[in-house]
Amino acid sequence: MRYKSSLWLAAFMVAVLISGMVNSVSPYGFSKEQQNTVNLQTFVVSDFGDTVDKAKQVIWKSKFSRFATPTDPKQVMSPPNPNFCAIQYIKGKPLGLPQEVDTNQVFCLGIKAQWIKQSYNWIEIIPHKADGSMPKDKYEAPDPTKNTNEDVTNITLPGVIKSLDMWVWGGNYHYWIEFYLQDYKGFMHRLNAGDLAYIGWRNLRTPIPLYIPQAEFNVPFLKSLNLTMIKLWSYPTERIDQFFAYFDYLQVQTDVYIERFNGDDLANIKW
Repeated sequence: MRYKSSLWLAAFMVAVLISGMVNSVSPYGFSKEQQNTVNLQTFVVSDFGDTVDKAKQVIWKSKFSRFATPTDPKQVMSPPNPNFCAIQYIKGKPLGLPQEVDTNQVFCLGIKAQWIKQSYNWIEIIPHKADGSMPKDKYEAPDPTKNTNEDVTNITLPGVIKSLDMWVWGGNYHYWIEFYLQDYKGFMHRLNAGDLAYIGWRNLRTPIPLYIPQAEFNVPFLKSLNLTMIKLWSYPTERIDQFFAYFDYLQVQTDVYIERFNGDDLANIKW
């Protein structure tokens, strides 16, 4: 009898959890008639050094974990050696992009690393607000090392995000990649985007779990997610003498449907 009661209680809690998750991601249709209405669209979050990043004044910089090959092995806390551990915008792009996109793609973001010890070594790729280091010329690459005083920034994602996808060039290294998303409550969510043990360009798609809150029932409904960084991890058995990867064209698939109501012009005013 006690066993059956436990099963009923567990089933009830799961139902409540699922109901809460479903409702938390579809609040734009606040009336019963519009709750299932969606307007799915695709937006470019970053093109890694091309027109979108230059317009947003976003530049990506890197941070390496403790076993990165140091500049001076005899010095405590020596910074990573830039000859072996670096981030750089390089001319290149994947094949298969739509023609209207392909014509504007010149650069991709390259990362290389070398380590002194096998471990769960990591590389953080963090967006910064460009301060004089973002060139206006389409064919001039940004320089992530030009200004070290640029502030870290988050990239606000539009609408209720359903998935992210990004082109990643793999060199058959045993690493995996993660997205870090911050919700409106300040909680950080780490999403595994897949392994890089393949060769060449591949589009990696990452669905957004329903448990991540992106809206609430009170006006204003939308509570946008922020992309705080992209992170690479090495498996502890992987070689340490070299690593290369490239990134291009990060997009989101998002629901931007909003049900109109009398007075919705006041919904997003902050005072």
